[in-house]
Amino acid sequence: MRKLVFLICIMIFAGSFWIGGPTKVAACSCAGPQAVETEFQNKTAVFSGKVLKIEDRNFNLFTQSSADPLTIIFEVKSVWKGPSQSQLIVTTAKSSASCGANLIEGNEYLVYASGKTGKLETGLCDRTKLLQNAAEDLQILGPGKKPLKIANLEHVGSETSKWVLGVGLVLLLAILYFSFKRLRTK
Repeated sequence: MRKLVFLICIMIFAGSFWIGGPTKVAACSCAGPQAVETEFQNKTAVFSGKVLKIEDRNFNLFTQSSADPLTIIFEVKSVWKGPSQSQLIVTTAKSSASCGANLIEGNEYLVYASGKTGKLETGLCDRTKLLQNAAEDLQILGPGKKPLKIANLEHVGSETSKWVLGVGLVLLLAILYFSFKRLRTK
């Protein structure tokens, strides 16, 4: 019986690292804004768009970090560089302390994003800004093009971490239930 209780304690202890283990974090430090032309050359995508949805996939985890990624779905208005589709997904860190861009649902932005197509990222150190504050950038970039491809990405990847966490908790509860039930019968 002591061995079983000891085993359950070990499993709970080890499982706590699996569910909410520590993550690497670093404070944000930007060298200063780059010129529009430099940012345009260095980025994978430059577009303007409205934030349709902000999703925090790590919302229900026990440990959270300011560096946890937020998934942002944009309705694209104009494209200067990169994928030419009506919606794009861009990630950023949750907090500006970890160089995350402070994006608000419903607002329109000029976005400078890097990374591979399909895994675009932006942050505080990029030139991403509210569209209403981007007059200088827009003058240099010139007129953008309307997106060519229609896309609906609002359903992509939602609820993934909640399912993983839920399944893990159900398994843990089942193990505890059957262990204590077995102890009572002895």
